Amino acid sequence: MIQPSYFYDLLDCLAGQFFTSKYAQCIGNDFGVSISLNAKEYFSVVIIPEKLENDLVVLGVLLDDSYHIASRNGFTFVIYIDIDKIAEKSNNNDFIKIIEIIIFGHEICHFTTYYELFLKMGDNTGIETHSNFKHEVSVTMMSAITEETDPTKQNIFDEHNITDLIRNMRRFPNKHFTKGKASKIDYIKFFDKFLDHLHFDDLADNL
Repeated sequence: MIQPSYFYDLLDCLAGQFFTSKYAQCIGNDFGVSISLNAKEYFSVVIIPEKLENDLVVLGVLLDDSYHIASRNGFTFVIYIDIDKIAEKSNNNDFIKIIEIIIFGHEICHFTTYYELFLKMGDNTGIETHSNFKHEVSVTMMSAITEETDPTKQNIFDEHNITDLIRNMRRFPNKHFTKGKASKIDYIKFFDKFLDHLHFDDLADNL
């Protein structure tokens, strides 16, 4: 059974870098000891500051690495954050950090979906598993939402504005993360655990 604690090292890796430099990357052993060895080879997670359209503050994109590196079977989960929009809401550093923590927790909930699927597909980095995983995320899961692709072969899986994230942060149902697929993960519980790990309540109490 996948536990929230499996992803604490990932959260620490991303948050520690992003709070300091507004950019973060997690690869290989940075995922920690609880993530499968094959998944550490298969996945990477990157957070990039980016000016987003309209009122969007976060955009989650799953990128098939094999389109850019023919010999590579794997995916990069890219989280674009519009840091300027967050700063426009408040110049209070605690408020900014709170929004960023909500984003981290929410987006890593999405990553747990991909991780769970990878394990179900066989927990290996072979061509057949990669083909099956790619089919699931680009066809089966995408059929549950509006498909948006671009020439870089990026599949947009998640996008939110600040109001949506705050108002619904503990209300997003499992199907929001799984796109309707069956899962053993309780995403509200996972999200709460992620917030606890990143000391969300301590920051919120100081506002």
